[in-house]
Amino acid sequence: MELKKDARCYTDVCINGKWFHHDHLTSTVYMLKGGADCKVELSKTPETEAELIDLISSQF
Repeated sequence: MELKKDARCYTDVCINGKWFHHDHLTSTVYMLKGGADCKVELSKTPETEAELIDLISSQF
């Protein structure tokens, strides 16, 4: 699925039991860990949900 090119949009995905939050049009992802901030910088800005999952998976 293509990610909307709108800064007001975001996608949350679960990978291996861990939740990640991605604000569209950015290359930053936050792991949602009960209030603890875990920021990850992706190598590029993803354009699809599948690409987002691949980029996150390559970091963990």
